[in-house]
Formats: sequence, C-alpha cells, structure tokens
Amino acid sequence: MLNTQVFLQHLIAAAEAHNNHTRPNAKAVRTFQNGEKNPYWTHSLWCAVMLLLDTQLPENIRIPGAYALLFHDVFEDTSADLPNDLPEEVRRLVDEMTYQGGFEEEKVAVLSKPPLIQLLKLYDKTATLYDGGDFYPQILGEWIEFMKKLVTTVERVYGQLHITLLARELIKKYRALIPSA
Repeated sequence: MLNTQVFLQHLIAAAEAHNNHTRPNAKAVRTFQNGEKNPYWTHSLWCAVMLLLDTQLPENIRIPGAYALLFHDVFEDTSADLPNDLPEEVRRLVDEMTYQGGFEEEKVAVLSKPPLIQLLKLYDKTATLYDGGDFYPQILGEWIEFMKKLVTTVERVYGQLHITLLARELIKKYRALIPSA
C-alpha cells in the first residue's frame, strides 16, 4: 500500500524542483489555451495520481510508477537532484523516461523501451493532451501517432486500462482538429 506520508514528501520535493530550480529554457508554469496558469508540477501530480487510481494494474507497477511520474521531468526541466531516499527502481524509471533531445528523440527512443516505460509515457503524453496542449498541427499529428503506438503496446501487455480509454478519446478529439485528418 502507498505510504501517504512518503508520497507527500516526494510531491513537495518534485514541486520545489519545478518551482525553485527550473532551467532557463524550461517552464515553471503551464499556460493553458484560455490563458490560465498552473504550476508545472501539477502535470507530474496528475500523471502519478491517474496511475495510482488505475487499479487494474498491480501495486508493484503503480507505486514505483507513480513516484517515477512525480519526478519524470526533473532532469529535463530543472537543475534539481532526485531525493536521496528514492528507491533504485524509481531512479532507473526516471532515467529511462528522460530525453534531453526533446520530442524528436523521445518519440523514437521510447518505442524501443520496455512496456513499463511506454505505459508511464502514455500517462505523461495523455496528460498533455488532456491539458489541451497548444500544438502546431504538424507536431499534433506526430504526437497523436506516437500516442497510438503507446496505446497499442500498453493494451497488448496490460490490457485495456482507464488511461488507454482516455487516450483513445483524446486522440479522436485532437485528430479532428488536424486540417488533413
């Protein structure tokens, strides 16, 4: 079972990393299409909580995966280190989810990673679409194609999950916004 106290301490550490150690070329705030702003760490929290709630997956996937999702953007977007008490398994997951080369590198590399990394990346990418990310049509099409590949792998390995259902609906919604779709 998830240790609430430890989870909250790690949430604070992730929030402080994004609030106080943001790299110059990264964002500490997510700006939505309506102009509203939220601290960037809310994205990581959304990913972690959605995974924790997908109880079709066993705890041995959900709990370390949730911790990895809390910190999945720390190396890319901040100068902070991971907390010393994070288990080695979580550190490895964060490392495998980190790409300094941006989406161009990520969309190729992730598909050669183990299914668990693809599962975690599906939470990440679905959260961005859920936020109504401001994509250029070219990038949106690539994002959708990448997500479709992640959904296929995740459903083949783990079955139909809440995140795959949500991802499919968001893909459908955003595909309709692409002029050539």
